[in-house]
Amino acid sequence: MIKHAALILVWGINIVMLRYFFDISEKLSLFIFIAGLMVWARYRSRAFIKTVPLLMLVFMLIYLSTIQASNDRVWLDEVSKLPSIQVENNQVTIENFRDFTWQGIDDSNLNWVNRTFDLNKLQRLYLYVVPFHDSQYMAHTMLGFDFKDEGTLIVSVETRKEKGEDYSLIAGALRQLELIYVFGSEQDLLTLRAMHRGAKIHLYPIKAETEFMVTLFKDLAQSANDLQLKPRFYRTLRDNCTTTLVKHIDRHYEKKIGLRIETIFPAKAGELLYEFDRMDTQLHYTQAHEVSRIDHLVKQYANEKNFSFLLHENASLISDD
Repeated sequence: MIKHAALILVWGINIVMLRYFFDISEKLSLFIFIAGLMVWARYRSRAFIKTVPLLMLVFMLIYLSTIQASNDRVWLDEVSKLPSIQVENNQVTIENFRDFTWQGIDDSNLNWVNRTFDLNKLQRLYLYVVPFHDSQYMAHTMLGFDFKDEGTLIVSVETRKEKGEDYSLIAGALRQLELIYVFGSEQDLLTLRAMHRGAKIHLYPIKAETEFMVTLFKDLAQSANDLQLKPRFYRTLRDNCTTTLVKHIDRHYEKKIGLRIETIFPAKAGELLYEFDRMDTQLHYTQAHEVSRIDHLVKQYANEKNFSFLLHENASLISDD
């Protein structure tokens, strides 16, 4: 019975990979799965029938290993351009800095701009946590770098989706989604999520030394630049929005974070920050988490020119730390 169940599982895994690798419809995938089960039920006493799912799995895994990441696809507008970051004498120049104004979830002005920042003005680091559908486990995480009067820049590691392509955990595990580092404005990345995706957003100020923040920023910029010549895949566990940022942090932070519950389930990233005594607040975590919500402020100031100033001036966890 266990062997039979294992073979059915392997057959199901084969069909899932077949669907993603060769863009087969759900209906056809289901038909192939059921047809395979019927054939197996009819001929399961024959030895050769048991080897078919295993041989097919070997073929699928070999095919998986041959899939290469690419920069040459028809991308969604919001990830259509890779950022290019130059750092010279602590002066940062970013080409393809994203500063979109969103009128709807798929409607924006596609405002790619060049921006300059002075690393000598880098004064603060923030963690943004955006839970998926109020989940207590799954979330998108981003880092914010506060450059005083030059504004706050967000770095967001995301899937670089093609037009017509949807995000899924399975697609991320099967090398179907490329990875991108988005360098953009708070007004762009936060209003998209709060206003048009209906997401909650938590903002946590981070205790961090200036040297660490500068080094971290440069490291993120270098990895973003590397994608120009060597594209990479987004991977569901090893290279997602959170684990990628953690790898960058671990390169320069003496107390390594690594792979743990809070990075696998990034909605708990605020707890991890507090556990490491790196949340810049005097409040207990429960209180800090409650007042860290900023999505109402994002909606309130969405159309203001001084969006970032108003947001940080009125964010409770920042104002009261």
